[in-house]
Amino acid sequence: MVSENRGLCWHSEFSRIRNLHDDGTLVDLKKKVDADGDELGIFMDSGVTDSQYEMEVLEDFCRGISLEDIESGLNTAGSRRAVWIDDREGNLELEGSGNPRQYENPLTATGLFRALKTPRYNHKALPDVTRRLIYVTDLDPACIHALAATASWHQTPVLRNAIYKHLIFQTSIAVKVPSLGFLTFQLDLHLPFFLLRKCTPPGESVGKTSTKPRRQWTNLSFLKLDISKSQEQEPKNTWGIIEAQISCVITGSDEWRWVGYSFVDAEIDGFLTDLFEEDLSFDQIACRALPTDMPIWRPRDYWLRVFEIRIEQVRKEWEYLIYKVELSVNQYVRSHTRENTELLTPWVDA
Repeated sequence: MVSENRGLCWHSEFSRIRNLHDDGTLVDLKKKVDADGDELGIFMDSGVTDSQYEMEVLEDFCRGISLEDIESGLNTAGSRRAVWIDDREGNLELEGSGNPRQYENPLTATGLFRALKTPRYNHKALPDVTRRLIYVTDLDPACIHALAATASWHQTPVLRNAIYKHLIFQTSIAVKVPSLGFLTFQLDLHLPFFLLRKCTPPGESVGKTSTKPRRQWTNLSFLKLDISKSQEQEPKNTWGIIEAQISCVITGSDEWRWVGYSFVDAEIDGFLTDLFEEDLSFDQIACRALPTDMPIWRPRDYWLRVFEIRIEQVRKEWEYLIYKVELSVNQYVRSHTRENTELLTPWVDA
């Protein structure tokens, strides 16, 4: 685990309510000063030289999509329902179910943009959002544009880095508290791993607009992983190893005000549109293991619980992959040992 802090892993400042609402977006604030370009360029331009690679990765992935597409709901921005949000206002005691805002989950990228553009605090008709959870399956350029255009000043560096690590299949389990600037916390959980699945081999996407993070697929048909004959009668499906990633990053200014972002490949959790309404009332970041009306309010406790749930999920997938590959290798060894024995038998008898 990586820790970047000011002497202690969890600063005492985080255990008291701080006078920060952080309601304005970075894009709006910079445009009022002197920023040029679109919202994605402003979101990616941090002025830090070592973020150049992050910028190139995001620019390449998001090409072909604009904020205007998201605002007007064009193409997949207004049709692909891949986002789940849980916004709620807690109390001083950090107890109870809180006061939630109502959303028709799952949302599109356009729905995400509109929800995040709504003021988080001091809204005339809606409760404040002290704890916000955002979950996206198969993170795509439209959702990135929606997030970039609505991120606050303090959320932007954490969110940009989270998107970058998710796109490039990078591992990170870290607790970060910057040594300079405004005191905030960042809890990182990026778990890349491999899934063994029998599916239709993915097609080439070179030159096309991205629809999900680019993951590698390795053909394992040579291992003869099928056991029963019924399984062999699916010519379009092939056994393979698929790269997949679970990302969950939490950032905030204290235990009462924080945001959790989660990006998960659909091969892991499935599609939100395939879920029943009651399934959507459970926490999607925690793999539907926690009810939303019984929230974990403290960010460290929530992050650790998600870590516990998700690492168990990864463990099971690894065990399944090892089991199937070992089974195939052992069958291969036994069959070839038997063949060699049969070939040698005449010489032994002689």
